[in-house]
Amino acid sequence: MKRVNKKLAAGMILLGQTLTGAAFAASVTLSGTTVDFSFDDALLGLFGQANVAGDNLYFTPTSFSAESMNGAGFDLTKQTINVKVTAHDGWDFSSLALTERGDYLRVGDTAKVVVSGQIRAFDTLSPLNEVTSSIVASGAFQQTDDFITQNWQANAAANLAGMSTASMVNVTLQNILVAQSPMGTDTLAFIEKKYAGLNVITTPVPEAETYAMMLAGLGLIGFVVRRRSA
Repeated sequence: MKRVNKKLAAGMILLGQTLTGAAFAASVTLSGTTVDFSFDDALLGLFGQANVAGDNLYFTPTSFSAESMNGAGFDLTKQTINVKVTAHDGWDFSSLALTERGDYLRVGDTAKVVVSGQIRAFDTLSPLNEVTSSIVASGAFQQTDDFITQNWQANAAANLAGMSTASMVNVTLQNILVAQSPMGTDTLAFIEKKYAGLNVITTPVPEAETYAMMLAGLGLIGFVVRRRSA
């Protein structure tokens, strides 16, 4: 099967979106080791500035938090961003891995803190081909004594096997933080996100010479089997 130059295909997609008015208003592209990340930096909101290390797009927000105290009820903070990920030539998509970290306070039996949301990805040339994964905390949020903050971590993963050869994948990252201090209670609930990292895992595309060697090897095995049978 003939492979299409991924950078050329991705460029044509972005150009088409620009001509139809659907492109990002202030598109920024950051290059990783095997993929490029494109997004509108004016719409990152609570995530703050984006950074890249290897194929990991990460954020270190400073004001992404939720808090409720003394029976104030629910406080919910949310932010959703879209990122277009383009694989470099010679690389195919494999999976996505999201890691988030922060700290929290939970004072009182009835106080609650929650981290939630999801990642959603689809092939830009086949939008119905979509995968989703929920963001789940790695452990329970314990009560905190003496107002000493505790750390939390949450993760999500998405398998991109069904869109491995896609030129570009759109990734939606939705984040939700919730703090609850029930009515009529003397409680405190506080949770803050301090890191969010989206790691794109890719696999190298075998070169033509590799395919030729594989076919030659299979042919040799077949010859040996037939000879032994004879």
